[in-house]
Amino acid sequence: MPKPPLFPASAELFRLVQETAHLLSPASPTSDAEIGRIVGFESARTSRWKYGLIAVSDSARLLALSQAFDLDLTVLAHVSAGYLSAAEATAILSSEDRLIRFLTEHSVLLGDQQALTISGAEGTVGRIVRRGPGAYHRAARRSPQGVATALASDKAIVLGDDNPQTLELFRNLCAGETGLVGVATASAAEALMLVGRLSPRVLVLDLFLGGVDGFAAIKAILSGELGGHTEIVATSASLAPEITRTALGCGAVEVVQRPLRARVLSRVLAKLRTLA
Repeated sequence: MPKPPLFPASAELFRLVQETAHLLSPASPTSDAEIGRIVGFESARTSRWKYGLIAVSDSARLLALSQAFDLDLTVLAHVSAGYLSAAEATAILSSEDRLIRFLTEHSVLLGDQQALTISGAEGTVGRIVRRGPGAYHRAARRSPQGVATALASDKAIVLGDDNPQTLELFRNLCAGETGLVGVATASAAEALMLVGRLSPRVLVLDLFLGGVDGFAAIKAILSGELGGHTEIVATSASLAPEITRTALGCGAVEVVQRPLRARVLSRVLAKLRTLA
């Protein structure tokens, strides 16, 4: 019979990580021992953590758990401090809308950072502005994926890519830009629909995004059937000479390697800033 937990918040933290590990790999979930090893525990100390007999709240261990299981560090910190139960944390993490609102309410700006914008795929945008020492203005709202704004913008950019990390990176980079509107989609068909609707200045398109021939799409866009003045940056996991040559021959301004990095997307956004 396990002893009553001395550190109930740590037991909740273990439960959250355990449930997340099972969801990530239901066929072969991460064992308790493997969870313990991530934070530097041997089996005996892992069991003590599991039953709340040892505190796990230091930043290094929380960061290790965040990176290993893709769990938001702010949520983990609140669980380890006893402000959230595992069930409450799971509910927040399972909804991007709830997560954005939670982060907007609880994030702290670092150093001399004056503002922070947090945005997500579901259309929720959080904004934190420093008003003074320890004083913040926090607001979260839903927006229709930025499309309505993009219709009124001559500096819109559409990204078609099915890599979740790339989509998140793109949204975060665009969130801090003034006057630029970025709309991202993992669907090739939706990307082409957005080009026809928005006539963006730039389209960043995966040539092999499912359901569409990327080379034919470039030709259709540049012929005026879908876009008109849109510049196209083609992307591909393979930069074989024939792929690059064909994409450029169809009219792409350049071909870059997937997965896309911050440097590439930042360069595209910098170019858009200079457009009249």
